[in-house]
Amino acid sequence: MLVGSDLQMAKSRSDYSKNESKMMQNHLVHSNRNKEKVPYDGYAFDTMKRGYKEMAAINLALSNFCFQAESEVQSYYDRIAECEEKCK
Repeated sequence: MLVGSDLQMAKSRSDYSKNESKMMQNHLVHSNRNKEKVPYDGYAFDTMKRGYKEMAAINLALSNFCFQAESEVQSYYDRIAECEEKCK
């Protein structure tokens, strides 16, 4: 589960405000390549940006949970191997 600095890292990594102008340039370049005008829908863009921020935090939390579960399973295997060695 994300706590403190991990949650802050998730938020900072998903902060797209720095790249917003770059994304708009790419949007215009791609629309010019297709020789059609693609209107900029600010509401849809903001909604998608917010969704990506939320998913970044969720994905980090899931990754952290899976890593903890994998570490716990590995420790069980290690303890079983130690017990088997002692029993011989």
